[in-house]
Amino acid sequence: GGGGRGDRAFRSSTKQRSEMSQIAATEAAKQRQETAKSRPVSEERRYTQEELLEEAKLTAVENEKDLRRLVRIEEDMKKVVWHKVQLTGPRVQFRSTREANTVTWTEPATMPAAFGGPPPPARKRDVCAVTGQPARYLD
Repeated sequence: GGGGRGDRAFRSSTKQRSEMSQIAATEAAKQRQETAKSRPVSEERRYTQEELLEEAKLTAVENEKDLRRLVRIEEDMKKVVWHKVQLTGPRVQFRSTREANTVTWTEPATMPAAFGGPPPPARKRDVCAVTGQPARYLD
């Protein structure tokens, strides 16, 4: 092997792919140049003082129309009477604070039985017949 790239041997399929990609790249470059030439060059035009003032007048008229429309919408909204829906019947209120989470029933009679009354009796632990210790395994 020499130091240059020219004396390396390539498979014919690799050479063919390289040539095809090179052709495609040159065609794409030509295409970009042609589209750049055909595209109209937009010049940024400096407006005169009169043109700027005329545009400002038009904008002011449009803004005033929009403002009148928004004020009318606001007045219409004030005319509408909004009724708060009163909740009837029992409710569950949930309150969360840093210290605790609290669940409150507005009518305790509707509270589920699982939350009220004395706690269930403790389960009797099975005892090993030989050692008298709490049973590790249950049959």
